[in-house]
Amino acid sequence: MKPDFRRSMIWLHTYSGLLIGWLIFAIFVTGTLSYFNHEISQWMKPELGSNKSSDKLLNKSLSLLNEQSDKSERWQIRLPTERNNHFVISWSIPDIKRAKRFSMTLDSQTFNEIEVRDTNGGNFFRTFHYTLELRQYGGRYIAGIAAMVMLIGIFTGVYTHRRFFKDFFTIRLNKLMKTLTDTHAVMGVITLPFCFVISFSALLIYIGIYMPFSAQYHFDNGYRDLNSKVSTSLPKVITSNIAVEPITDLTPIVNIVKSHWAENSAIKRVVYDQPYDFNGRIIVYRKPFISLTNKLEVLAFHAKSGELLAPIEPERTARKIRRIFYGLHEAHFAQPVLRWLLFFMGVASCILIGSGLIIWLKKRLDKVKKRHFGHTLVEKLNIAGIAGLLLAITSYFYANRIIPLSITSRAELEVNTFLCVWLICLIYSFFRSTSKAWSEILFFTGLALLLLPLIDFLIESNWLIQAIEYKNMAYIGFDLAIIVSGGVCLSIYKWLKGIRAKSEVKNIKPEIKTKVGALC
Repeated sequence: MKPDFRRSMIWLHTYSGLLIGWLIFAIFVTGTLSYFNHEISQWMKPELGSNKSSDKLLNKSLSLLNEQSDKSERWQIRLPTERNNHFVISWSIPDIKRAKRFSMTLDSQTFNEIEVRDTNGGNFFRTFHYTLELRQYGGRYIAGIAAMVMLIGIFTGVYTHRRFFKDFFTIRLNKLMKTLTDTHAVMGVITLPFCFVISFSALLIYIGIYMPFSAQYHFDNGYRDLNSKVSTSLPKVITSNIAVEPITDLTPIVNIVKSHWAENSAIKRVVYDQPYDFNGRIIVYRKPFISLTNKLEVLAFHAKSGELLAPIEPERTARKIRRIFYGLHEAHFAQPVLRWLLFFMGVASCILIGSGLIIWLKKRLDKVKKRHFGHTLVEKLNIAGIAGLLLAITSYFYANRIIPLSITSRAELEVNTFLCVWLICLIYSFFRSTSKAWSEILFFTGLALLLLPLIDFLIESNWLIQAIEYKNMAYIGFDLAIIVSGGVCLSIYKWLKGIRAKSEVKNIKPEIKTKVGALC
């Protein structure tokens, strides 16, 4: 440790960021992409087309569900939204151990069943963000450690960069390291509140897992029992054993819903409990509105009488606070403008983390005459952890289009493609010089991103044509975002190539002078 407090904070900021910086970078990149989880999934499941939400879909859905089985104990209708074009009906049939669940994905125009490719879609980035594909191996705990280290980096970074305003208005573009240092400082100022809220809320969401001791002491099943005590929900339906025919017209209930929820197409999901029993209940779920909490609003009705049932009891304050931070972290409430703002804040945070890793290495190399293996390892991890991750994400999108639809475990193969390409980038970085590895991986990424919309169009032109026809901005917006991202990667490649060329010219001049002097 250093002799005074500020130097100690600088030391802590430097090495805490280094030890886990690549992991934090991957978590922030995938978390940033998760803001457009549903839009990415739309592009990765093009068979869904451009389904539109409408209350008129409900009655037809009830008829289709009634045709499936008269032993169903639960029906569910999930309507398409502006962000999520899944139109799904599902039903559950009692079994010996647990109910068997069946589902159908439908076309909202024809009501024909759609065969959708097996893919995790954008949900892969959301789950990777907090599990790191290590669900059974403590992935959530590792992500929690990363969140804590990020908080340490935020607080120590304040002491490291004390001159906020001067650093914020200083950008030196003449040298690579000066540009990176100034960019790191600027991004630190811009993203300070964002990074704090994201890191703190990540810890608060899983506080029961990270600090389970009190729950384990007071409850037999620990956190699960505690969760059931503080969460509130509708009571279970008590069957009357009086058989009835399910209702086929939800119009009266929809009219009551509209009197409570004024916005257009407010219904996200409808659940029909015990449709063949007199005590059947219909639960209507509201689409995420402008509310911080992640708990969906519901209205429950008696299926036969249409009577509005008692609402869910309010949750305890502690539970409400957790839900609010959960909502802040995932931002499902965010409207398009706010969602884009959060996305760019996530991108700025990634730039902050990535530039910090590069700066650490450069400063250490400037102080030593001979590098050791630790310097080389950090150098290669920087290449693979930053540029390699971008290429791996691009490969995930390519796998979605190229892997045959009929192959088994297709979704798993897409994920394995992502992981394999990421590993290949790490191996590749050890066989190329640093500058060439950075440039080449960024070039491949940029070129692949620019070609992706073209390849998508060549595979099936109707997907894009239909998206334009139905004004499906999720699909069109993804293609535009991919093109812009490819352009950014190629611009960075061109910039790095120019810097490398200038550096080579500077190195050649002293050699020429030395040779001329020797001749003289």
